[in-house]
Amino acid sequence: MNATQRDHLNAVNWIEGEIENMILELGKPNASAAATSCVTLAFMLRVIDENEHRHFRALIDKIYADYNASLVSAA
Repeated sequence: MNATQRDHLNAVNWIEGEIENMILELGKPNASAAATSCVTLAFMLRVIDENEHRHFRALIDKIYADYNASLVSAA
């Protein structure tokens, strides 16, 4: 594994970890701040590509949409 591949793997693992933390913090202020920042930083540093950037942003949005829908259906 070369340095580029290692950096990519580290970034993806970091992002996935922050998304897991975000899920645990849903409903609290700024729950997605760290996950969103990780995705943006990884993209800016070019360790994830544009497609991965879109994928992770869409995943964060979907998690929030599902969470918000569960609140509405519970009410």
